[in-house]
Amino acid sequence: MKTLLKNISSLVTVASKGKKKLCGNEMNEVSEIKDASVLFDEKILWVGKTSEVDKIISNEHPEQVIELNNKTVIPGFVDSHTHIVFAGNRSNEFSRRLRGATYEEIAKEGGGIQTTVKATRNASIEELVQNASQIAKNAIAHGTTTMEVKSGYGLTIESEIKQLKAIKRLAEALPIRIVPTFLGAHDFPPEYRDKKDKYIDIICNEMIPQIAEEKLAVYVDAFVDMGYYTLEQAERIFSTAISYGLKLRVHADELANVGAASLAARFKAVSADHLLFVSDKGIEELKKAGTIATLLPGTAYFIRMPYAPARKMIDNGLAIALATDCNPGSCFTENMQIILSLAVINMKMSAEEALTAATFNGAAALELSQICGSLEVGKQADFLILNTNSYTELFYHFGINHVNEVWMAGRKIHQN
Repeated sequence: MKTLLKNISSLVTVASKGKKKLCGNEMNEVSEIKDASVLFDEKILWVGKTSEVDKIISNEHPEQVIELNNKTVIPGFVDSHTHIVFAGNRSNEFSRRLRGATYEEIAKEGGGIQTTVKATRNASIEELVQNASQIAKNAIAHGTTTMEVKSGYGLTIESEIKQLKAIKRLAEALPIRIVPTFLGAHDFPPEYRDKKDKYIDIICNEMIPQIAEEKLAVYVDAFVDMGYYTLEQAERIFSTAISYGLKLRVHADELANVGAASLAARFKAVSADHLLFVSDKGIEELKKAGTIATLLPGTAYFIRMPYAPARKMIDNGLAIALATDCNPGSCFTENMQIILSLAVINMKMSAEEALTAATFNGAAALELSQICGSLEVGKQADFLILNTNSYTELFYHFGINHVNEVWMAGRKIHQN
């Protein structure tokens, strides 16, 4: 059905002009149109000033016209890094951290990721889907229209496959776009703590082949950091993934500078994520490789760590994406609006840079920027109607949900 949105107070298109990602200062141009209109069916058919509508639609005959005075329209948020398929609860560990225990100390005691691993192994696919559905629906209510979801809380072939199948069911059940990532190299399972090479054998010889054969994931990820996977271990996993036609994402340099950003660049990973302790050399290599730097300020906030050097990255011409990292241990939020607020206040990003990072560059981090992430003719009509006169109010009035309606492929999927 053709629909016309008319008299939009502020339309933010984040126009890419044919580019696959926006780098450095390009992120500041969000292409706002005041008193705008949009014509669409499943895809965007036309965008422009309301004063131009009559001559544009004289032959289009929209079946529905919606007046949007005092409203803002922006692309739907693309959350390109989440871990929402899991079981269990780690609020007690969070409480311990508030009393002074560190994330690393809790992990060494067998908590952290391992707590969620135990609960997830014992959960059924139905339980995993039900739990994740509630989180995803809340994400939709706050404006997310595309979401990457990782496995990584099973750490056995049976449990990792179970998680990936739960992600597949989630994608079939929900009206948003979901991209699956295999993260068997999230941590080492307790039964292989003293024989890590054998677990990597299982990842490379059993998990990746089966996942590739069943088409359960688009990407393979690994937690390459202090106390987790070494560069050498990740190299073997990534080489195997590439040989099976899977693409790469990397948890990189979150806890320390171990050279993971350089590894991501060398393997031409689509995205290197976290990067709290990335080096200047790593930034330059990511730029040369064309790898998106996906920053997760909610995690730095939640575990009281230094924020990633977003300002330095952007000033050096890197493409930045923003995502929630929604997970039960180190960042339990599915709200992209909170992430935008943290980015502009604590990472010194401009409102325009943050909005670009949460939409178009988020799509680029999932290789979907030719389909979504901006409101341009020919792209899918995934957008949000905000209860604001301008996109800047999204940042100015923080801590509330500004989303009025969520549209996906030209269809309204949620109204608050």
